[in-house]
Amino acid sequence: MSAKAEKIHHILIELEKNSEVDNSALISLKGQMMSSALHKEIDERAIAAMTAALTSVGSRVGDTLKSGKTGSIVINGSKKLVILSQLSQAVLIALAPADAKIGLIDFEVNSALDKIKMVLG
Repeated sequence: MSAKAEKIHHILIELEKNSEVDNSALISLKGQMMSSALHKEIDERAIAAMTAALTSVGSRVGDTLKSGKTGSIVINGSKKLVILSQLSQAVLIALAPADAKIGLIDFEVNSALDKIKMVLG
């Protein structure tokens, strides 16, 4: 694992320690896993591919609605809350229980994004 990947992995672990986030990963816009703190039962390749697809569709919807640059996409499932937050070259995916406090999670995710931006340069 490269030094950058190790730093990003540490940021993901820290995100999970400091919030209700229980799974997280950083995925390239092309659908490649850059760093993962996902549980072993989660198919990383499938999540990476679907994250890239969702991000692409979200951006197209935003363009069509003239809503500006897509910052994040939120999926409110009956069991999980899924937040996809886009950087210039990657997407941070964070999962939390459906009843989690989204405001606090959003704060922690944005803090993690700031740290990841510094690592990626």
